[in-house]
Amino acid sequence: MRVGIIGAGKLGGSLLSRLAESDGFQLGVSDVHAEYLEPFSERYGMRTTASSRELAEESDLLVVAVKPWDVGTVLEEIAPAVEGTEKAVTSVAAGVTIASIEEKLPPGTPVLRVMPNVCASVGLGSAVVTANEPGQAMLPTVMEVFRSVGEVIELPERLFDAATALHGSGPAYVALFADALVQAGVREGIPREVARRLVNGTIQGTAVLLKDRSPHQVRDEVMTPGGTTSAAFVAMERSGFVGAVYDGVSAATEQARGLGK
Repeated sequence: MRVGIIGAGKLGGSLLSRLAESDGFQLGVSDVHAEYLEPFSERYGMRTTASSRELAEESDLLVVAVKPWDVGTVLEEIAPAVEGTEKAVTSVAAGVTIASIEEKLPPGTPVLRVMPNVCASVGLGSAVVTANEPGQAMLPTVMEVFRSVGEVIELPERLFDAATALHGSGPAYVALFADALVQAGVREGIPREVARRLVNGTIQGTAVLLKDRSPHQVRDEVMTPGGTTSAAFVAMERSGFVGAVYDGVSAATEQARGLGK
């Protein structure tokens, strides 16, 4: 299958790099920034172009990997190349609904939405996917494409804004917590580089543990009655740690809902 990625930025570029390691797809990429295209033509020999329409004409599956506010312009450009064909269009833009995408494309176009996250760049991302009725037949193919950058889960579109807030923004939440831990260690006298290495190792190891255990199980394995962890939990709860997480995800969900308007 010929897969065209519109947008060679962080997400589109990560997807292209991972897909290039497999032999299952003929890849192409378009971007208005020539410097973004050079690595893919030089390193992988991909077909590259500054024209989204030209890429659409040469592709069976299009992945629109641009900012939410640029999606409409891209769809208008590729619509003539999609009309009268069985080409499918997949968007990875936060907040842009299938209904709004359908409005810009010929009736009956297979349309899918995927919400990945930045961990795709290291092949450890996660993504949710959904499709309109014509796009249902393309779900297995699109899921296969995005499995190149991590786990893929089918999810109703009504939950996409919450998923965007939860896992799309999630790496930044974890990084914020990691930075706070490093700063706390420094405050207690640990050298900054040592604190950073200790925190990074802790997060990496915990991520492995969470593959087979629930968060509650990991927490309970560490926390002993009257111990240091339970003292930390009491102090964090007094400061509203869990409530702050709830509020943050809620705010991000509302922001995601507004991006597509």
